[in-house]
Amino acid sequence: MVDSVPELPSPSQPAAQGSSTSVDKAFDVCEALSLEPGGMSLSELARALKQPRPSVHRLLAVLKRRGYVRQDEETQRYSLSVKMLDLSFRSLGRSELRLHAYPVLRDYATQSGAHVFLAVPADGEVTYIWRPAAGEVAMRTVYGREMPAHCSLYFGGQGRADRRLSCLRLAEPRDVARVGEIVRHLGFEAAGEPAGENGTERLCCACAPVFDYTGREVARVGVFVHAPDDRPLSGVHNRGAWELARHLSLRLGYLSAVAMGA
Repeated sequence: MVDSVPELPSPSQPAAQGSSTSVDKAFDVCEALSLEPGGMSLSELARALKQPRPSVHRLLAVLKRRGYVRQDEETQRYSLSVKMLDLSFRSLGRSELRLHAYPVLRDYATQSGAHVFLAVPADGEVTYIWRPAAGEVAMRTVYGREMPAHCSLYFGGQGRADRRLSCLRLAEPRDVARVGEIVRHLGFEAAGEPAGENGTERLCCACAPVFDYTGREVARVGVFVHAPDDRPLSGVHNRGAWELARHLSLRLGYLSAVAMGA
């Protein structure tokens, strides 16, 4: 019943000069709706918030348009949408990604001697992990690089004509076995330049997608080494990059990651 709707306490931190801002009031609406699983009518919300119905209606219209509040077509009652939950999971997913990625990438770098990286496009962030010839595993983070970030770093601003890049961008499990068809060569003087004939080493990179619980690609994980030809991409590192991506996707709750086995 309408009369049973409790009044909400005033915000604990009111805006300057004792008046609530529109942002405060919008959060008050969301907090009130979070306490009522069955939703609330406009009148109930106005009474609980001690706000005029027109003001509450305007706030609801904005929240509804932005997807944070939904209105039942039959009862006309308002309730929170899953977008609130989605935002929380996105934030949690990014923190979980970093939490789980570092030890996994560190172990791969230690055991293989290759360089590995994790690129998170939403944050414009790329973290490289590698093991020097002698010493502990090193890590470096750079910002504002497009993926694959190390590629632009490798060629960017150097004007070096002797740089060669063999890039394997994995998208699905079958790509692991299609290396010869999908490796891109950048910086070569001519297409199909014979491997290793000019004595110049190339950067060989394989990268694969990391998915979150919704199936959205949230990052790319990759492995790269210097070599005279593409053989590292048709051997251990193409599968290594895919397995790293699969492992991280599983940790982020991507249920289809079990089907990513190559």
